[in-house]
Amino acid sequence: MAGGKQSEGFTLVEVLVSLLILGIGLLGLAGLQNVGISAGYSALQRSQASWLASEMADLLRANPDAAHAGAYDTNFVDAAAGCPKGGGSTRAQLDLGQWQADVCETLGGSGSGSVQVLHSGDQYSAVIAVRWNDRRARERLGEAGNAWETFTYRAGL
Repeated sequence: MAGGKQSEGFTLVEVLVSLLILGIGLLGLAGLQNVGISAGYSALQRSQASWLASEMADLLRANPDAAHAGAYDTNFVDAAAGCPKGGGSTRAQLDLGQWQADVCETLGGSGSGSVQVLHSGDQYSAVIAVRWNDRRARERLGEAGNAWETFTYRAGL
């Protein structure tokens, strides 16, 4: 056998290149995890908004006379001063006040709800909207402008 001894193992350069590639891959994984957590939180808020809107539809169906009379109709409230406290003297006011408080607290202190009962002939329907600030998702998507998300639910009464 002419020639020198064959080397076995890895050189230092090969090990450093492998570590560099591994490090870049791990940084990419960390970035994906951040996006996944943000998307998961947005999905949670959307699910909660859906549940809250469905809850209001059930409250309207449980008190149809007041719903038909417009006692549940309301617009979005500004939660900047804090979440509203539930209260009122009628069943509709109690339901609506507690629901607005639940919407605000459940959606991170920025949520608000709107209810409109519509009448067409003998048919009544409700348009229930839940709005909240989803700043995290907007920043993730690179949209720094309007951070409000609105979930709209239509139900027959």
